[in-house]
Amino acid sequence: MTLPTLGIGVVGAGFIGPAHVEALRRCNFHVVGLAASAPDIASEKARQLNLKKSYTSLEEMVSDPEIDVIHIATPNYLHYPQAKTALEAGKHVICEKPLALSSQQAADLIRLARKKNRVGVVNFNLRYYPLVFQARQMVREGKLGELYTIHGSYLQDWLLLPTDWNWRLEPEQGGTLRAVADIGSHWLDMVMFVSGLKIEAVLADFKTF
Repeated sequence: MTLPTLGIGVVGAGFIGPAHVEALRRCNFHVVGLAASAPDIASEKARQLNLKKSYTSLEEMVSDPEIDVIHIATPNYLHYPQAKTALEAGKHVICEKPLALSSQQAADLIRLARKKNRVGVVNFNLRYYPLVFQARQMVREGKLGELYTIHGSYLQDWLLLPTDWNWRLEPEQGGTLRAVADIGSHWLDMVMFVSGLKIEAVLADFKTF
């Protein structure tokens, strides 16, 4: 049986958008085109990536019948409205984390995806690392015994200096959860993926060093 070919559109021309295009192509998926924050940016990035189409807006992309799936790779505050637009247009959605800036927005998108009978997922790519798969298998086979505590940490050097800046630092763009919504969301997902348990509550202590 021959599987249908899905046309994919990527929203976002920054760092992650082109990374999606590259990954999709390596898996032999058909990337149709790209949309960005401005038409000229989309056009130039599409040319660089050798994509046949660039779109002036997300609305133009979702109206293209050649597009079946939308990959959202934009700043956090755009995820909810863009995912909603894509789902309402009948497109499947793969969204970068976080899915939204609030649990209410996320629940709204889940309900909409179910109503439209469309797939809506968050791109938690770290769970597919071989080491994570190995840890998951070890838990399933009982090699670690009963789990009581799971500890994790993350070290990065970007945004280290007081003069460093990124849009993630702006609450209106990145949200108010900062590390939890960004890298922390990967950690939370891996905890559930590896352990098979579901996180029911989140608590935190904050300290400035």
